[in-house]
Amino acid sequence: MAESFIFSIAESLATKIASLAYEEASRVVGVYDDLQDLKSSLSYVKAVLLDAEQKQEHNHELREWLKQIKLIFYDAENVLDQVHCETLRKQVIRDYGTPKDKVGHFFSSSNPLVFRYKLALQIKDIRKRLDRVAADRDKFGLQVIDVDRRVVHKREMTYSHVVESDVIGRSHDKEKIVKLLMEPCLDNNGDSKHISVIPIVGIG
Repeated sequence: MAESFIFSIAESLATKIASLAYEEASRVVGVYDDLQDLKSSLSYVKAVLLDAEQKQEHNHELREWLKQIKLIFYDAENVLDQVHCETLRKQVIRDYGTPKDKVGHFFSSSNPLVFRYKLALQIKDIRKRLDRVAADRDKFGLQVIDVDRRVVHKREMTYSHVVESDVIGRSHDKEKIVKLLMEPCLDNNGDSKHISVIPIVGIG
């Protein structure tokens, strides 16, 4: 199938928005109401995605419709990533930043008020696009199917929030990473005011 598993993407988005972590993050960033509106629009189109995926093979127009939805979903995922990253940045500044850092952050290009305004506009734009595409669902005669009965092996979603007791056999790696993070990161003046960042690349 040309456009398969879009329902899975929709489920992932809906689960993230509804999660406690993202609910708290959206409140911190100031876009909680906007994300809830997006969730409503998402639910409306998600209800017919399973039927659309089953019928798309012999309907070119329906395949194009699903492609448009998938692109919108990718933009929505990007917005959720921005919400999560901004929340983490606020936590770092709150926990480790000096008053000078906090004032500088407020007057920088990443001003929280400007960020919230721009992010709210992005969410509203995604919602409008999704509503516009979803309005076409009736012309395809799609039925509401709530449960995915396809037998597939889905990759488990990964999150940055991990239960420590679930992680087995990585204590040595963890100690090395913590040691690297705790080492002072000196600037040219010999001041250790910078925050260390270590990218971890690999399978989720």
